[in-house]
Amino acid sequence: MYDAIVVGGGPAGSTCARVLSRAGARVAVVDRAEFPRVKLCAGWLSPPFWDVVGVSPREYPRGLWEWSTCHVHFGGEKHSVPGKGWFIRRYELDEWLLKTSGAELHLGTTAKDIKRIDGVWHVGGLQAKVLVGAGGTHCPVARILEPTRPRRPVGVQELELPADPVEVARTRLGNDGEPELLLFDDISGYGWNVPKRDWVNVGCGTLDATRVRAAWEHTREQIRAHVPPDADLEHVKGHSYYLFDPAHLDGATRDNAYLVGDSLGLAHPLTAEGIVPATISGRLAAESILDGGDYRARLRAHPLLADYRRTYQLLELARKLRSNGPARAPKRPGKLTRRAVARGFAWMFSGARLPVPRVIDAVMEVARVR
Repeated sequence: MYDAIVVGGGPAGSTCARVLSRAGARVAVVDRAEFPRVKLCAGWLSPPFWDVVGVSPREYPRGLWEWSTCHVHFGGEKHSVPGKGWFIRRYELDEWLLKTSGAELHLGTTAKDIKRIDGVWHVGGLQAKVLVGAGGTHCPVARILEPTRPRRPVGVQELELPADPVEVARTRLGNDGEPELLLFDDISGYGWNVPKRDWVNVGCGTLDATRVRAAWEHTREQIRAHVPPDADLEHVKGHSYYLFDPAHLDGATRDNAYLVGDSLGLAHPLTAEGIVPATISGRLAAESILDGGDYRARLRAHPLLADYRRTYQLLELARKLRSNGPARAPKRPGKLTRRAVARGFAWMFSGARLPVPRVIDAVMEVARVR
């Protein structure tokens, strides 16, 4: 009998388990994979990550690539924009977070036959009054709670492959760890190329999953000059996940079961950053379990997720204005607009907070009334 069972050992699940274990709870983490395991992800961390997990960048013992410049291609131009962030390999980060969580690990174990009997959750032979779903987009706990999904998941094509560090240094666009981003002209997604010394991570994502394959072919041709020539860019792998929608938070918890990270659908609504919101939700769920607080309210009140809500609302307003405007041929944005869009995207990519949030809230309230 455990105090909590966490299904999924990624950043969301391991952060939740870490907070619970350090408070004295007995926690079991169940994951069908053995760790370390391959997890396709560009692997970028924005500054809030370190405060959430309670570790400084100097204390992280695995590969870490800090960057201060982001290279954005948009509208036929390249923009080098100042920013701040880090890249990691998920293969290393996830194992480290999980192995230092303090939880009892049940790896290589599929979470099946999940049932709630007399107020107790049963996962195979394990039992607990509290269940945490941290198994990603297809989490079995999410299938039970059935959170609202107003939109389909985004599509992703991605590769992470080893490469000769000399070739990586010779072909990359900027310095080691500096991301090269290809923002699509209609802002329906973007591609990326991230050099990590002797590894390269490349891929793309689109709001419309049916367009992701064509988007990858476009991305591949655009970044080919900045990837080692012997890198096999043909055999990308696909996956999907949900971007943040305020409606997702309504299904965050029920019957002493909690959803965190991608199982709830918390990735940034424009950049799709997922690690930071995953760890934040893991911590908030653990704190709610420990003190009986309102998990949904904590999610809604958190400053980062409040910014996600504002970003979501601004994107919705932009889509509404486009759909209500007169039909006309697409017009190429002017140079100043292209520069502003590229810099704004890079700024969000670095995880910076939205400016003047009260002004944005006031504007959105006026737009809602109208």
